Amino acid sequence: MDQLNNEMDLSIDAERKVARSFMGRVEWEMIAIGLGQFVVWITTWILVIKGVIPLWAGFIISTISTMNAYLPSHAGQHGHLSGKHKHLNWINPLVGQISLIPLSQSHEVLRATHMKHHAHTNDPEKDPDYYHTHVDGWLQAAIGVNKQTGNGRLAKMVEELAEDDPKFAESMRKGGNVSMLFLIANMIAAVTFPLETLLLWWLPRKIATSYLGIVFSHEPHKQLPKGRYEDTRFWTNGIPRYLNHSMQIHVMHHMYPKICHFDEPKAIEALRPFMIARGIPGAQDSPEKIRFNPMRT
Repeated sequence: MDQLNNEMDLSIDAERKVARSFMGRVEWEMIAIGLGQFVVWITTWILVIKGVIPLWAGFIISTISTMNAYLPSHAGQHGHLSGKHKHLNWINPLVGQISLIPLSQSHEVLRATHMKHHAHTNDPEKDPDYYHTHVDGWLQAAIGVNKQTGNGRLAKMVEELAEDDPKFAESMRKGGNVSMLFLIANMIAAVTFPLETLLLWWLPRKIATSYLGIVFSHEPHKQLPKGRYEDTRFWTNGIPRYLNHSMQIHVMHHMYPKICHFDEPKAIEALRPFMIARGIPGAQDSPEKIRFNPMRT
């Protein structure tokens, strides 16, 4: 392998040429997941209210579906749902927002803050994910991501980012209106169906948010510095990557955000020599073929 790497062109231009070959398609899988998990979630509500299934079963189903609510929005934030087809750009916010209903989140707010995360990954002054990423463990990450709206330091960061970036400020304003609608909807639901709202919406949302804070933010970025090839790592917790939304290979996303989530394994296999040459954390120990767990041969 080392001899092969020595014979390869490992320049940045060569790296980008390989990466571009994985970009541009419509990520139909995320469209199906985004709309599908919402259909499952709303159907669960109907079946519980009508007494077709017990509330405890609805809680389990709702929690699982809600844990799949963010990733399609994330794909939409990066334009993966429309691919290179500009006339389909409307699909990104539409599917992204529908998918986020179980999480009661604004697609526009998450898009704006996530773009700042990519622009300033691991920067304590400018990365909105910093306060639940750079913590000591899973519990702190779970608590931190659920306290986002009540975090004074994060609010100050967002305010400063808005002062420097009018487009970011406008996105936060527009998205804030959607967040207010979710607050009202939650209040109405809680008054009308208190126990159902608790176990089908509020608690699944908290569990899913904790899960996302751990596997989507904390594990890929913890204790890492700023820098394109240094801010994200390969990692493993011993279970199949599909149960972690394949976040063990999230490093590929930060290397080239335009590559679709479901194309990342093949992209890593093609770009592995470049990742090792750039010194990406964990790349040297990653297998040549990405299977159920990227850090197991």
